[in-house]
Amino acid sequence: MKEPKVDIKNIRRNLMKIPVDKLLEVNDFIEFILTRKKKPKNIIKFEGIWKGIGFENITNLENEIRKLREESTKSLLKRVSKWNT
Repeated sequence: MKEPKVDIKNIRRNLMKIPVDKLLEVNDFIEFILTRKKKPKNIIKFEGIWKGIGFENITNLENEIRKLREESTKSLLKRVSKWNT
């Protein structure tokens, strides 16, 4: 998409026409645009972070998650029962 030409003189002329009580709103909008356009300098990508660790060998993820939940529940219940004795 081609960016439209910007006429700075026209923008300045329009700014001069804005009522004083609206200038703060215009300035806030300009600052919003300026901060929105900043791109982060250091982008950290997590793509492939788990590659080679063994997760790719899991064929049925839902069953594995279910097993982990059951083990966690048993372990937690065991700990809680020790608190009550």
